[in-house]
Amino acid sequence: MRNRVKKAAYWVHDYLYALHMHSHAFLIRKQPGHYLGHVKEGKTPIVLIPGVYGKWNFLKAFADPLSRAGHPMYVLEHLGYNAKEIHHSAKLVRELIDEKKLHNVIILAHSKGGLIGKHVLAFDNVDDRVKKVIAIATPWKGSNIVKIFRHKSFTELHPESEIIKKLHAQNHVNHKIVSIFSEFDNHVWPTESCRLEGAKNIQVEVWGHHKILFNRNVRDIVIKEVE
Repeated sequence: MRNRVKKAAYWVHDYLYALHMHSHAFLIRKQPGHYLGHVKEGKTPIVLIPGVYGKWNFLKAFADPLSRAGHPMYVLEHLGYNAKEIHHSAKLVRELIDEKKLHNVIILAHSKGGLIGKHVLAFDNVDDRVKKVIAIATPWKGSNIVKIFRHKSFTELHPESEIIKKLHAQNHVNHKIVSIFSEFDNHVWPTESCRLEGAKNIQVEVWGHHKILFNRNVRDIVIKEVE
């Protein structure tokens, strides 16, 4: 009983973080000028992919310091709130890479964004333009959360969905993925779904699907993996 109350409290707390990020996305819609204005030679380009119903702002805590270090940051304007199908969103990522003539790309993603990143690695990367995907709180094996949220935007995240099974079979690209996840994730059930065989798995002492994006240790891990 006590554990249930604790988890319920973390649910509420985590959604306060989500509310904060949605408020920021509503108030500040244009990416900061330094995302592409302070680029240093030799710094890896980074493509930001948020989770479902997320915007680039959800990854701001990582993007800002990396941008100030000289990494060019690319935001997918056409992705909207990431409610499109995974394969379609992956196509938008690849189009951006081609349009900007990017090489040695690192995809930095949250939640569903990690699945999009893996789709790019598996099916849209024959020329090795993308060298790594850093995914935070991504449900590689799907999530039972879709049993509660039945909107069509979430159906692809069902553990038995066609795209989850298809991506799971593409284990030859897993070594190019870093999967960072928390001890308890209120959106990924079970949390163990965030562990990807063959990838670099890093579990951190955080509770919350959104709160993990504000954790200093996670930020340091991401920066280290990029550099």
